[in-house]
Amino acid sequence: MKTRVITAVAALALFLPVLYFSDTLVFPLVMGLVAAVAGYEAADAAGLGKKLYISIPSVLYCFALPVCGGGVRFLPGVLENEVYCTAAALILSAFYLLYMLAVCVFAFGKVPARQALAVTALGIFAGLSFFGFTSVQSIAGKYYLLILIAAWCTDTFAIFGGKLFGKRKLAPRLSPKKTVAGMISGVVGAAVGFTVFGLCTKTKLPVLLALSVPASLVSQLGDLAASAVKRDCGIKDFGKILPGHGGIFDRFDSVMFLSVAAFIGVFAAKVFGGAAL
Repeated sequence: MKTRVITAVAALALFLPVLYFSDTLVFPLVMGLVAAVAGYEAADAAGLGKKLYISIPSVLYCFALPVCGGGVRFLPGVLENEVYCTAAALILSAFYLLYMLAVCVFAFGKVPARQALAVTALGIFAGLSFFGFTSVQSIAGKYYLLILIAAWCTDTFAIFGGKLFGKRKLAPRLSPKKTVAGMISGVVGAAVGFTVFGLCTKTKLPVLLALSVPASLVSQLGDLAASAVKRDCGIKDFGKILPGHGGIFDRFDSVMFLSVAAFIGVFAAKVFGGAAL
């Protein structure tokens, strides 16, 4: 626990300045580096981290997408360029997919296709999730913070709620410590966090409260999905870059799931003229 706390404090001390400079190129570049680590973790989780022709393209792909998403705000016509940047992200994803399929062919017998495709799936998820995160920041401004608030408030309240009231297991095969009470507490936590955000930013509370419930559930789904992948791969953590917490996938799994969902929602709202908060 001591190691987890020290790591969390150190990471927060490093992360807060990045959030402060979120309106500059520093933000997408740092998110690109974070995503790049996740790209390596994807290869390593499948047992292919030492295959440089797999790990290096995965790292480069995951780095490029958040930078692409975060660069939108520096171009004229945010919506128009968001369409172009989204198209660019999809094209890069297609190239990465084709490359990994080619690896399955030319490295047949050396690299199991199932492992290569596992890397591909995790790599594309990592790249697109951090692309979504930086894109939401570019399009929605301060509201991108709701992604972090939903993930961290859900996680915090779920831990304490589960310890105090938890009896019935939520998904014992995936995560034995998670309980139904913890899940409900997580939803309450997200609602509390969104309420505080709304009061500080003078945003419509009914809208935020309505969003807090699905946001919390998506956050918890991301956590469980990461647990499912780890159990199937036979690993405890995706990495060791964050002592006591594991890797980027371990710490940001909820944020990554939420980023994809938030990007879909924000982009759809922009394209189809959704109401502003």
